[in-house]
Formats: sequence, structure tokens, C-alpha cells
Amino acid sequence: MSHYLLSLNRSKRQTIPIFIIICFAMFNAWQMGFIYFMNPSLSVTGHSPLPISMDNVTVIMALGYILAIGYMIILPHFVVWAERVSTVASLITIFIMFFPLTDSAMIMIIYIHIFCCCFMIGFESFIMMNFFSEKSAIIYLTLGYGIATLIVSLVQNEVMPVSFSSFRVVVVVMLTLLLIFTFHMSTDKNACPVYVKKTDNLIMPKHLFTGIFAIAFVSCLMMLCGPAAAGAIPHGISLAYLADAAGSIILYMGYKNNSFHPLRIVSLMMTVSAIGFLALYISIFAPAFRYPACILIGFGFAPCQFLPLYGLTLMKSYPSRYICPSIILIAVITVVLQSGITEVFGDDSNTLHLVYMAMMVVLTLIYNQWEPYLMHSLVRKVPAVKQTVATEKSQEADEVIIESNDNSDLLSALTKREKEVLDLIGCGYSNTDIAKILVISPHTVNDYTKKIYRKLNVNNRHAAARIVNQYESIEKSGVNEEQP
Repeated sequence: MSHYLLSLNRSKRQTIPIFIIICFAMFNAWQMGFIYFMNPSLSVTGHSPLPISMDNVTVIMALGYILAIGYMIILPHFVVWAERVSTVASLITIFIMFFPLTDSAMIMIIYIHIFCCCFMIGFESFIMMNFFSEKSAIIYLTLGYGIATLIVSLVQNEVMPVSFSSFRVVVVVMLTLLLIFTFHMSTDKNACPVYVKKTDNLIMPKHLFTGIFAIAFVSCLMMLCGPAAAGAIPHGISLAYLADAAGSIILYMGYKNNSFHPLRIVSLMMTVSAIGFLALYISIFAPAFRYPACILIGFGFAPCQFLPLYGLTLMKSYPSRYICPSIILIAVITVVLQSGITEVFGDDSNTLHLVYMAMMVVLTLIYNQWEPYLMHSLVRKVPAVKQTVATEKSQEADEVIIESNDNSDLLSALTKREKEVLDLIGCGYSNTDIAKILVISPHTVNDYTKKIYRKLNVNNRHAAARIVNQYESIEKSGVNEEQP
């Protein structure tokens, strides 16, 4: 049984047309093309040929991030309006850049442009987490990002440099398409999800939240470290983003053809990226490994971009207004941390590449640990807190073995109550939380858990959650998502 709040919010999620998704993806192309590779203070050598030297860019970026976090917490129902206004402001500033300007005027206009972009970074994730259906979010993070990163790789190439005059035209086109997306999204306050309150009696899956925030932290860090490492190699950043685009398109084609759910091969792609960092280390002694290393690293960018999908999963389980701001705050923290790592190991590329490889291995291990909970929560409804006290008679009835539709002898051996407990384990709930949801004692939940472990022949929650995922049709559930 699904809580009324979760059902209400699910009915508000929108299936976005592919053209509109591509329009939205232009934000990603604009962000990475104009902002993140134009200033050495970002620890990445810039290739966009700005006509002036910029200082204090990091301060402007941090201000944009911080104000966006506060805005999403205080005014979540007006985020689409803010996205729309910021896009218009960015368009105005880029048009002003077509006119002759003094250096000081140009610097001021670019500062405003950068601020608008960073202010909107959190809104990109917010809109996906709060308004997109799972299907639309996956298409955006695969096909949309694939197209966006392909554009970035062309803008940042060193073979045929793009002039600043030409680049301004590209930015105008990207922002115009983004504006089309903002006008497609409704600004009605009723379109925004209803956020949970204490009186709703909805339990937070703390284990799931902990895992996803851990994944978000290391993923954000690697999204910075990867470009920094590839950017140190001539043509490396362009190659890395070409590989990223290829990986994203492969994920989209697999999802579209029901071959696999993208989250199922995230750990594989992370492993490939870790091998890329190892190859980059080897390239210090064998330069022939440099370009293959950049390609492997770039291929692993794609799964690091799935943060909005992880946040969407949390919103489907426990719709809090603090989820997206928390993830953006994590991103800000990783910017500072990555700058510190670069500062400490910047003169020792040997050690730096090994540090990056170790972080990618850690990310892979963390993801593998929480992937069963993530997948199960993404495709299952979360039960509500029951309002009636369970009776001894009902508990006895729970012991009747229910025939399972699964082709699993293991799961068919579970009672109805044991399946309920297993379902909640798979959603990332602790035994204490499960007791509150099912209105039974924690001691009773412990007993059920022991019986489940024995029948499934496992000895921990992770293994139990992985087994229940083995018998779910993840690909079918992901593609044929329940629509309102």
C-alpha cells in the first residue's frame, strides 16, 4: 500500500517530450562549455578563448551555489520561475557581449553570466527530482547528456579552435532552446510536489539516504577530478567528453531497447574509469597510454552524472524539500575538497593519479553496497504507516505462505509478513523503522529478519536486498513506468 502523499506526488510527475528534454540538456552544454573550462582557477586549463583575463570567478560561482541552495529551501514552488528569469538574464548578457565593450564592462557582464549559470545549476537537479518521471529523467541523463557533452567536446577541442565570436552564437542558440524548456514547464504551485511533514506519519529510509548521499559525495568529487586529470593532456578533455557522450548514448540505447536499466551497469563503467586513472599513471612512464586513459576516464563520467536520478529515488520514498539542496551542498563541498587535493598533489602527478584511481574504486565499492536498495526503491512503492494496531489473529494469518508470482523457490517460501519485511529491507529501512511502519515491535521484526535470512540462505541485509532484486523485472519496470 502506498502512502497518499507518495501517490499524489507520483501523479504530478511529468513525461517530457524528447525534443523538450534536448532543449533542457542545452543547460548542461552551456554550463560546461562556457563556465567550467574557461578559467585556470577551476583547476582545469580553459580552452574557450575569452578576450580578457578573469579573476574571482570561484567566488562568483560559490555565491551562485549558496544562493540557489537557500532559494530551493525557502521558495521551492518558484524554482521554475527563477530558472526562466535567469535564462532570460543570461541571454541578455550574451547579446550585450556582441557590442564593443571596455574590459571592465566585459568583466562585469561575464560575472553576471557566470552567476546566472551557477545559480541555475541546482535548479537543473531540482526540476528533475521534483517534476520528471523516472523515464524522462533517465532519457535526459543519457540521451540529453550525450548530446550536451558532444557539444562540449567540440567547443573544447584543440584541433579546430572555436573563436569567441562563434562561441557567442552557440551560446545564444543553447540559451534559446533552454528558454523553450522553461516555458514548457508549468509555474503553477500545484505542479510542485507536496513535501512531507511530521504529521504525515511517513518514515524516512535512513539507510537509503545515507548510501545515496555517500554516492553523491564521491560522484561529485570524481566529476571534478576526471576533467582535471584529462585536461592536463593535450586534446585529453575533448577525448574524455567524446567518450562520455558515447557512454551516455550507449546507456540510452540499452534502456530504449529494454536491454538493461542504466543503473545496472554503473559499477562496470566506474571500474572502467578507475582503469583509466591507472592508465594515466602508467602514461607517465609510457606516454602511449595517455589518450586511451582519457577515453576510459571519460567513459566513466556518465554514471557520475546520475545524481538527479538518485535524488528522484529519495523523493519517491520521502519527499523532503531538503533533498536537492543537500545534494547541491555536497557538490559545493567537493569543489573545495578537489581544489585542496589539487593543491596538495598538484606538483606530484604520479601520486595525484593514484589518488583519483583510489577514489573511483571507493565510489564503485560504495555504489555496489547500496545499489540493491537504490534499484528496489526506484521501482517499488513505499508502504504507509498503518493507523491500526496489529492483532494476534492478524499476525497468525501472516504466517500463511502465499504463492509467489516470481519464479523463485526462495521467495515463494516466505510468508506474507516476511515478504513485507523483505520489501522494506530492500527499500533501505532499518529494523526500527520497519517496526514503526508495520506497527509491530522491533523484537518481532528481528525475528522475521532472522527467518528471512535463513530461508534465503543469506546473513545480511545487503544480500537479502540483492536477492529480491534478482527476481524483479527492472528493465520492464523502468521503461513501462506507471503513469498517472
